[in-house]
Amino acid sequence: MDWAAGVFFLPILVVALLTGRASSAMRKWIGRRPKIIWGPVPILTIVSNSQAERELGYHSRTLVYSTYYLLNNFDYNLEKWVRIRMVRPIVEWWVFLWALVGFDIFHFFFDRGFLNPHGRRGINRLELPLLKMAGKAVIVSAYGGDVRYETKCRMGGEYNCCTDCDQRLRACICDEGLAVGNFKYVSRYADVILSMGDMIEYTPGSKNDVFYWSIDVRKIGFVGVKGRNDAPIVIVHAPNHRQFKGTKHLIGTVEKLKVRGYPVELRLVEGVRNDIAIEIYKEAEIVVEQLLIGWHGYLAVECLALGKPVVAFIRKPDVYLPKGYDCPIVSADPDNLEERLCWLIENPDVRVELGIRGRRYVEEVFSMESVGKRLDGIYQAIWPGSR
Repeated sequence: MDWAAGVFFLPILVVALLTGRASSAMRKWIGRRPKIIWGPVPILTIVSNSQAERELGYHSRTLVYSTYYLLNNFDYNLEKWVRIRMVRPIVEWWVFLWALVGFDIFHFFFDRGFLNPHGRRGINRLELPLLKMAGKAVIVSAYGGDVRYETKCRMGGEYNCCTDCDQRLRACICDEGLAVGNFKYVSRYADVILSMGDMIEYTPGSKNDVFYWSIDVRKIGFVGVKGRNDAPIVIVHAPNHRQFKGTKHLIGTVEKLKVRGYPVELRLVEGVRNDIAIEIYKEAEIVVEQLLIGWHGYLAVECLALGKPVVAFIRKPDVYLPKGYDCPIVSADPDNLEERLCWLIENPDVRVELGIRGRRYVEEVFSMESVGKRLDGIYQAIWPGSR
């Protein structure tokens, strides 16, 4: 059906290729800023990244084919259309042709582009060559599950994303052949590949200093912590998938702390919208992000912005964390989690200090302004003469 739709759209594709190439060439020639589109995987941060670019004067939009419960404020959401199996290939080709004419820089993740994915998870093998024929620039970023595969993941040590995984969710690409083949394909055509944290292990040659999980610090205000040991001391954990975040280890540790007499309360935040989750995070005295993966997620960014002390397992801090910045994340794995939590519980002044440092760190590294400047630097490099 996908190939049939492609053949049907062939005459329009030819026109779109020529028109898209001409429009991009014209914008380059007259020194205009490129038009940017993000999608279609509904990663939360593409919204704030796109907003950061708009505030710098770029025409930037997001388009998705599905949404999670976390967020639903993308510019274009075609979920109700692609749900119809017979209509999906037509919708995907129309989106691709529309974007081909209207945009210059395409931001994808490794999972897929606008056309039907290659195999179970991968960018369609026609898509990137067609984009390059049309004179477009392509930036592909990793978000985690789109690049991780089991053999390399388990090389990370005892604690890794596969430690507790039963593989029923298939949240990662898992298969080494598929992952490596997809990366080789992307590497041939992408102008820039962005990666960070443990994801750099799977993306050799990628640009790893952009830290592209932006957050609007104007909307996420500093809350801080009580800095007292009044009962209960609330520990918040928000796993999208428990088996990847070490949730069972945290639950067990909290029970041990209760037995030892510590006045702790664990609050698990699952299956709620992002705005509701933020309100729960504000009540935390300590946030435990993850204990297995080896790199923090976006929850850590949000809670650091709120001024909360964050615990997360960082496997290689000297390699993964941004250089020249004071990252206050308390690194812990299942073996030393109890010790680290005891330290935080017994030292309220430390919690206050970590919260202040966390807010400063996010403002410097993950604010929309900071991420926007780094993305703008990439665009200046791949789109000469833009202003």
